[in-house]
Amino acid sequence: MGKDKKGVNDLEEYSLQHKKAWEFDAYDFWVRNAGTPEERAAKDKENPGKMLKQYANYFDTYEGIKVANICGSCGKKAVPLALLGAEVTVFDISEANKKYAVETAKAAGTTIGYEVCDIMEIDMSKYEGFFDVIFMEGGILHYFHDIDAFMKVMNKLLKPNGKMICSDFHPFTKISDALGLQQPTMSYFSTDIFEGEMAHARFYDEEIRRQIPKCQYRKYTISEIINSIIGNGFTLERFDEHPSWENDMLPGEFTAIAIKNE
Repeated sequence: MGKDKKGVNDLEEYSLQHKKAWEFDAYDFWVRNAGTPEERAAKDKENPGKMLKQYANYFDTYEGIKVANICGSCGKKAVPLALLGAEVTVFDISEANKKYAVETAKAAGTTIGYEVCDIMEIDMSKYEGFFDVIFMEGGILHYFHDIDAFMKVMNKLLKPNGKMICSDFHPFTKISDALGLQQPTMSYFSTDIFEGEMAHARFYDEEIRRQIPKCQYRKYTISEIINSIIGNGFTLERFDEHPSWENDMLPGEFTAIAIKNE
């Protein structure tokens, strides 16, 4: 995204559109699909390590570390991390997501910080160099139209030698709906920004589905992601590919582990 006035206005416009999409019926959606905050909290407390799924393998420790959970949504990973001893701050654009996450944390007997904001406008007077770990999962990169600008923000949030755990949808999903998300496919090398449904739209009936605000996406190639990490102050330590949950013969997700350069 350019830095001219038009570029700034474009950024504000699609950010507002994403906010509308992620606040549409969000709290009630989580209650229907993940349980009430009390029900979700009971599952988190039972085995928080299990709730982190494969991401638990990428944390060296939990106790006392400061974690920024980027686009942390309803707190599905933030609350287990907090239960394991981490000091977690979620950054997300949705007030409805915050309500569910904070209520779940309280029901679980723990606390999380939660900043409702555009990720590109995080308050650096408060959070620059604050975190030991940045953690993201569940497919978020396509919401940001300038991956270099995004990675610069991630780098700025971390302490020197801090770790970024960046897990996302595999770029293969540009050419194949390998995850069954019902999103359009395109040329693998396309740099187009396109309009698409938010992730949960497919769970609604057609009448409601048509009412849900759309999002503006930009999907990246593997090389764009890796080169952006390397080019914005990180040393890439590991890049893992994970099978699709729909078809384990196809790639569905990846996890990049990178360390902030001193």
